[in-house]
Parts: sequence; structure tokens; C-alpha cells
Amino acid sequence: MRLRSAEEIAGTKAHSLGGLLSVDELLRYDALLFDLDGTLVDTMPLHHRAYAEVFAARGTELTLTDYMAAVGAPAREAIPLMLHATGITPTAPDEILAIHRDKKIAFARILLSSQPQALPASRLLEAAGEKKLALVSSGNRDGVMAIVATMGWTELFGAIVSGDDVANGKPDPEPYLKAAATLGVAPARCLVLEDAEAGLASGRAAGMSVIDVTRFS
Repeated sequence: MRLRSAEEIAGTKAHSLGGLLSVDELLRYDALLFDLDGTLVDTMPLHHRAYAEVFAARGTELTLTDYMAAVGAPAREAIPLMLHATGITPTAPDEILAIHRDKKIAFARILLSSQPQALPASRLLEAAGEKKLALVSSGNRDGVMAIVATMGWTELFGAIVSGDDVANGKPDPEPYLKAAATLGVAPARCLVLEDAEAGLASGRAAGMSVIDVTRFS
């Protein structure tokens, strides 16, 4: 994907930015920091399918509603929420790790045959021109990198922060602060694009401007 110059951005009409922000607003920032699942790509059905397979193997059903209630948190926090919702009590200290492992395997298999759908916010990856870009996801690094490769975005991001890369996940500001530090951009000069409240709260706590992309879907 060819990145455009500042002059080309200036000649872009706002509607080509997916209605998310005007060109004038875009030019206020030095970096755009994106969530992945539900913001750039619609992988939620694939993640739910993978978790549902894992929970079914343990004799219970994980509904989409129960899964969505846990979205936005890293797996180490989301899995206990899903377990609680389905009435499962971990039978061993490493049960959460086992579920996480099995889900990663299931998701990798599903991704091989299912191309995620790009969402409107992904248009900003091209419209950003020479601005710095970061990806900040609560997902595990292997899964995040697999999606990035599948979408052809491997060379776009100056920083990729996954749930495996931080001690405190969203809504803590650590993920977005780490991404900004890696890019070398002050938080106040960063714009965060998110679809989940935990991510929006993380960006705000980091001192960044935020956009809820669900308002434009």
C-alpha cells in the first residue's frame, strides 16, 4: 500500500476518510493508533467461533452475547469472564492457559479459510500519508501478526503492541503509551481509533484524543 504525501492528503475530501474525521482534523496529529479487532477488521465472528469450539469441547456453549461482554480485555482477563458467564469453574490452575492455547490453535486454523472483512476505519491506513501508524490490540501477538499478514499490512505499522507485550491491558493506558513511546510521538499528538469502551478508556487515560469508530458504522 502506497502512503500519500501531506500535499495529497490536503487534496482529499472528507468522505474518502470513511466519514471518521475531516482532513483538517487528520492533519492535527503526528500519529494514528488503531485497535485491530472490530476497528480495522471484523474478526469478532472468527474469534467467537474459535472460542465456541474450545468451550464446546469442554461441554458448554459460549454464546455471542457472553463472548462480546468480554471483548476488549486481554485473554488472561477475558477468559475468566467467559468462564463465569458459562458457569464453568476452572478445574486446574492452568485451565485458563489451556483454553488460551486451544483457542489460538483454533483461530489460526479458521483464519486460513476465512478472510476477515476490512472495516471503514482501514481507509485511514492509506489516507494517513506520512503520519506514523501503530496497532494496539488486546489479542495475543501470534494472532495479531497472522491477521496483519493476511490483510497485507505487515509493512505499515511503526509499532505493534499486543496483549502479550504489556503487564496491564486496556483500559489501562500502558498499551497506548507503549505504542506512542515506540513511535517517538508525544501522547497529545496521537489519535486513537477504537470500537470498545475499554480501548477508548485506555486512549483517554494515556492523554490522547480518541474516536469511537462504531459511531460511523
